[in-house]
Amino acid sequence: MKLRRLIQIEDRRQAAYERRFAGKIFKALKQQAEDFIETGDIKPRMNFVFDELYDTVMRDYLSRQWEQLDRNIEKRRRFFIDSWERWLVQFKMEQLTMKVVGIDETTRDMLRKEVLRGAEAGEEMIEIGKRIREVMGGKAGKARARMIARTEVGQAVNYAKTKSSDDWQAETGMQLGKLWIHRGAKDPRDWHMALDNGRPIPKDKPFVVSVPETGITDLMMYPHDPSASAENVINCGCQVIYVRLKTQQDGRNNF
Repeated sequence: MKLRRLIQIEDRRQAAYERRFAGKIFKALKQQAEDFIETGDIKPRMNFVFDELYDTVMRDYLSRQWEQLDRNIEKRRRFFIDSWERWLVQFKMEQLTMKVVGIDETTRDMLRKEVLRGAEAGEEMIEIGKRIREVMGGKAGKARARMIARTEVGQAVNYAKTKSSDDWQAETGMQLGKLWIHRGAKDPRDWHMALDNGRPIPKDKPFVVSVPETGITDLMMYPHDPSASAENVINCGCQVIYVRLKTQQDGRNNF
């Protein structure tokens, strides 16, 4: 498959997941606003959304990355289905609670600030409830849901593709390269765009990702590398594509 065609397919697929889970996250945020109005606290509604997100997106990309690498190889190899299931369970145990707690704490802070603003303005509880619904259910709430979805779908995609490529390389012994793919954004990071140059680097080498405004430089193995700073991760939609490097035995790559 040609690289440009592959990028188009991956862009549309990731964008579809972002839209799908932005809607689910927005719904959960609005429900949490109602929880807060009723009880003064929020329920862990985001857990269910993130569990579904990780399950759906990661299962898909574990298989998709393997199939892309395995294309045109005569002997079809067995997927690592059992080990992937164990890996996914472990990933969710390590990541789910941490991610949801952070998002829920931000939500609580936002809700408490709206209560304080309402109280300072002399509003009654009915008016404060209306204020909360307008904030959480309005443009700001939708924008936050899109940001969370873009960040978390991007993480799930890149983590799964990296795990799949690790297993494929261990199974075949073939050398892999990787490409940083920048996807469209309203406020694109120029330094991420510069990495999207169509030239693969060896899989075991990091991308050098420098933020001009802060001078921070991250050595990232893939987009959404957990070692990277927030400037290079939050609201990032970039994706890694792993490819077979040309060798004497394998004259074709995976494009």
